[in-house]
This record gives sequence, structure tokens and C-alpha cells, in this order.
Amino acid sequence: MIDLHCHILPGLDDGAANDAETLKMAEELLAEGVDTVVATPHVSGVYAPDLAAIKGKVEYCQELFARHGLPLRLLPGGEIAMSGDTLALWRRGVLPSLGGGQAVLLELPPLFLTEGVRRQIEEWTAMGTLAVIAHPERNPALMRDPKLVETLRHAGARFQLTAASLDGQFGQAARDFAESLLRRRMVEYVASDLHPRRSASLKKAAKRIKKLCGQEIADKLLRENPRTLLSAD
Repeated sequence: MIDLHCHILPGLDDGAANDAETLKMAEELLAEGVDTVVATPHVSGVYAPDLAAIKGKVEYCQELFARHGLPLRLLPGGEIAMSGDTLALWRRGVLPSLGGGQAVLLELPPLFLTEGVRRQIEEWTAMGTLAVIAHPERNPALMRDPKLVETLRHAGARFQLTAASLDGQFGQAARDFAESLLRRRMVEYVASDLHPRRSASLKKAAKRIKKLCGQEIADKLLRENPRTLLSAD
């Protein structure tokens, strides 16, 4: 599997705090069947690692994995908290892409003005950048009005579920909404969004998606679509 959303880099955000936690997370992902991970520390008002810091930590962790015999490939990325100046910062080249390609992982604000977000997504799309929305099943605005998912998809956004939502780690409401999005074929990617005190749950998610949507969809969400995203020019 390919994991597009993971807080595995030590000391950059609320993810891994040190090398020991990073190694434990790497071991868990390997046990889940993951071979490639995009490291996505939060890039927000609270956490603001720059591109050099993210790249440096990725290189450090790749060496750390090699020393411990862990065959996990790590790529740079970030989970960017969407705000009014996100697009301008992207144009200035100071925000991380997803895996170094032509996609960006965005976290919607808990409450947002639909038109403002829609216009930003349209601009990302016009620039040839794929806007991937992280964990829509946990966003209060989308949970209240699921039709907003269609609005943002029409603007060009694509959606990434958190695997742990499908086994109830974020509560029944998030699980129900996640399953609804899957049934409606509104999801392109499923990732771990792994933190030290959260299970990756990727194998469990694969089984649940297979039951809801079939094996072909499970493979697309966890393997084929992420591979296509990372291989895009």
C-alpha cells in the first residue's frame, strides 16, 4: 500500500515526538502492508515547518530506517491548513506539495464560507494542481451539509478518508459519514493520518471497503490511485 497522509517525522508537529516514536510508527505501517509513505506534518498557524525542515527530516528518517533495517520509502509532503492566504503562499513556493508532485493536501477549516473555499479549489485546479481534501468525514461543515462535498468535487477537489474512521476511532458519526461517502463514490484515497496514539487501521479499512464497495474499489483507494498521484508529472 501507499500511505499519502502520515505524521511520522519527529519533532515537527503533534505527530512523532522523537526517533523512538517514528520507528514504532514505521514498524506499524510495514506490518499493515505499506511500502511508501508521504510524510505530512501540519503546516498551520500552530505548526509551521518550512520546506527545508521537512526535506531534512525526511532524509534523516530515511537513514534512520536504513540503520534499523526498515524497508519503508519516505517522501516529503505536508497537511496544509487552508486559509485566506494559502493560495498566495503556494504561488510563492513556500508550501509543500504532496510527495513532491503536482498535488497538495489541504485541511479545511472546521467552519468555512463555501464560496471562498470553492474559488480557491478552482484556482488550484486551473493551475494544474490537484487539491486533495484530508479527512472530509471529520469536517463539521461537510457533516452538516454533505452536498458541499459535491460542490467542492465539481470545483476540482478530491477526497482522502482516514482509515481509522472506518473502525470507529473517531466516533460513530464520522464512521457513518465515511461509509456514506464511500457508497456515493466520493472518495479517491484512503490513508492512515497516523499519529503515535492512533492505529493505522489500513488493513481493517481495506476489508471494510471491500465489503461496502468491492475489492476493485479497495485496491484503487489504497494502492492504484495513490500510485497514480505520486507518479503524475
